[in-house]
Amino acid sequence: MVRFVTHCFALVAISLVLASSAGSRPAAEVRIASDSESPPTRLLPAQVELDTGALEQRPAAVGDQRSAVPPEATPAPTSLTRSTLGADQLQATVTFDPRRGLPRWLRAIHDVPLWPGADGADTAPAALPAGSTYVKPLGPFVDTRVQVYFPGDGDHPAGQAWVDTSAVEPSDIPPWIAPSAGTPSSLPAPPQRVGDVPAPDTTAVHVAIVDDGSGQLLYGEDAFARVPQASTTKIGTTIVALERSPDLGGRIRVTVSATAMAARDGSSTMGIEPGRTVSLDTLLHGMMLPSGNDAAEQVALALADSREQYVGWMNDEAAALGLKDTHFVNPSGMDAAGHYSSAYDMAVLARYAMRNATFRDLASASRYAGDGFPMQNLNRLLDLYPGADGVKIGFTDAAQKTIVASATRDGHRVFVSLMHSQDLVGDCTALFDWVWQTFAW
Repeated sequence: MVRFVTHCFALVAISLVLASSAGSRPAAEVRIASDSESPPTRLLPAQVELDTGALEQRPAAVGDQRSAVPPEATPAPTSLTRSTLGADQLQATVTFDPRRGLPRWLRAIHDVPLWPGADGADTAPAALPAGSTYVKPLGPFVDTRVQVYFPGDGDHPAGQAWVDTSAVEPSDIPPWIAPSAGTPSSLPAPPQRVGDVPAPDTTAVHVAIVDDGSGQLLYGEDAFARVPQASTTKIGTTIVALERSPDLGGRIRVTVSATAMAARDGSSTMGIEPGRTVSLDTLLHGMMLPSGNDAAEQVALALADSREQYVGWMNDEAAALGLKDTHFVNPSGMDAAGHYSSAYDMAVLARYAMRNATFRDLASASRYAGDGFPMQNLNRLLDLYPGADGVKIGFTDAAQKTIVASATRDGHRVFVSLMHSQDLVGDCTALFDWVWQTFAW
């Protein structure tokens, strides 16, 4: 496991303040308790709906708005060499102290080259512009560079890289994930409501519909309540794996027994057994398609020093995305005290993960075969709804049926997130149809 290598620099203490949702709202007070501890009281809205750019109060509902905006368009990749950078851009001025932990996000203060390594490689394959470029530091910290994950921006693919510390500074959550004061008005607006037909009734207790382009919550029913999320957890498990270990061909010796897990707690599995060697790619498909808890546990053990460390990375991910109603205690989504999320948070997590092309391929695959394991995706919506292209379903006794579903029409993607549903296909179909009929981009 990678260790941080630190050097002495001029250090400036930085206090990171996560961006909070803009605007105030009336809300019903809801106290959520778990077996381990009682989280602080949260003010949670019961139901919200976007209406022609504004929010209207519905019967027995509370108006609310939570939005996010995508990054500004960036130019095509540019080859940038060290000789073309000014001296001020190459100086080793560090704006954070890696010995105190890396910040959750870094923002480019100069045009930032994405270097392939910690040293050498005089030419970077791409340089991204100052201001609108955000990266997540992963470590290690070596000389004047830090390893980061770039989440992609539409023009440049997501992936790992190294950046010069002089070109970045600690940042709040990027504006395309969470709104902040001073967000440029030129950023894309959410779709406008053009129909007055109310949202259809569904069997789901918790509903969140999120527009991909703007990040705007289009509709919600008890969308922020903390509830068991079942195997939609694996959205987080998978994107963390892709951020930490992009080598999908890496071979992993299996130490987890699917048979033992299924006998112990009824886990869904892909069928791995100790002694076999499989690729990370096979394990990720085993998580996302047949929802293998054995695959999730094996990925955590293989990529981190411990299961606890991996779950810590998942919670770091949730914090970096501003998911205030999410906490993980395992990588699979099995019911456990303190393991919860909300319909809204899971939609935000899926929206972030779907920026990664490899994740999109995993989430949209109906079938896969690798290392002798044939698999079929349990998400039946992929084959039954036109335009469906992801992402993950789940089920436990406590959570009942859960899903974060993605569908695209006329170039616009929308996420439907349901918790405690009895009819995933029927509920998602009704809600997607309603969105296409009710909103215009």
